[in-house]
Amino acid sequence: MRSQTPTDPELLGCPRCDLISRIGGLETGEKAQCTRCGYTLLSQTEYRVDRLLAYSVTAILLLVFALTLDFIQYDSSGLTQSMTLLDAAWQLSYFHEKLLAVIVLLTVILYPLLYLFCLIAVFVAINMNASAMARYCLRLSSHVKPWLMVDVFLLGTLISLIKISGLANVQLKLGFWLFCGFVAFLLVTYYLVNTMNLWSVVGKKAIPLRDVKPGETAHEQGYKVCEVCHRLVPFGVSDCPCCGDDIDRHWWRSPQATLALIVAAALLLVPAHWLPIMETVRFGDAQPSTIIGGVVELWQSGDAPIAVIVFVASLVIPVAKILALLGLMALARWQTPQAVNHRLVLYKITDWIGRWSMIDIFVVAILVALVRSGTVMSVYPGSAAIAFGAAVVLTMLAAMSFDTRLFWREAKK
Repeated sequence: MRSQTPTDPELLGCPRCDLISRIGGLETGEKAQCTRCGYTLLSQTEYRVDRLLAYSVTAILLLVFALTLDFIQYDSSGLTQSMTLLDAAWQLSYFHEKLLAVIVLLTVILYPLLYLFCLIAVFVAINMNASAMARYCLRLSSHVKPWLMVDVFLLGTLISLIKISGLANVQLKLGFWLFCGFVAFLLVTYYLVNTMNLWSVVGKKAIPLRDVKPGETAHEQGYKVCEVCHRLVPFGVSDCPCCGDDIDRHWWRSPQATLALIVAAALLLVPAHWLPIMETVRFGDAQPSTIIGGVVELWQSGDAPIAVIVFVASLVIPVAKILALLGLMALARWQTPQAVNHRLVLYKITDWIGRWSMIDIFVVAILVALVRSGTVMSVYPGSAAIAFGAAVVLTMLAAMSFDTRLFWREAKK
């Protein structure tokens, strides 16, 4: 089966600016964009479902084998220690950092697996004409997508190896290379799957909206835009008639929710950078290390590029994201239509970079799981780790809750 789009024109709403557009049949390689903000509402890409199924199954198998084999091994002072991928979460849980363990387990293993299984179920359901199951799985995959962080974890693993390479002989085991293959296949699948195109295939066909005018906003005409499938939902209806998503779930997309999340994240960043994020014990001597201390250590050891990456991800990005969101909330009230696109570009950058701040958490998870040789050499999670991890999650939620439609509503006043 190949991708397809409806031949009859349909009305779609832009979740970014709320403008309604009439979309007709698209040829392969074409895409329909919102005329006001440039958001891609629908695109026509040609791909083979059997190939995507092969990619998804291969990724799952690679991860399953990676979980059962050694991930990294190191030798220091005559002691050999190895870890598996699951140890990155289990060891954090052992040291009473259960919330961090859950974050690592979900974003690196469980959510990626869930995403791939959902895609497989969608493709199978389409061939079996089981539209209800296809809609549920496709909707679930859309909610999971923002929390896939396998690429961030892989970069965090490489930084961890650089941090301990001067203290021990590090070997990358088969589990690591299988995980690299899993990341590659997952990312290829992620970028090839056309979610909006699939909604045109499995979504319920809504009743024609004869009273809706393209070129005007949904809000002005008594409609809401479904953020999952971009269809229009009348005020008072809680579930999208096309994909079944709970429209009322998006109540949290408000300035009040965004501000509350920003303030909470800012407060957590204080202990996150003040307290030690991990503690290294070597021959009985405990050396606590803060985030900034780790950056300085990398710089002094000659790993300047890695030091810069950690510094940007751990300090610059979280602080800049908070300041950018606060600035966007303020500027949304005082702007002209000509300035809207500049604000939108800033928001898109802010939303995209937030997940990379999780690098430090993954570095701690790898080191705690790998370096555990008692008083000879061990790494323990510090009290700042949970604060920093929570701050990163809150900044991501703050960006998701920010309502970009305010740009245009305020600009029209």
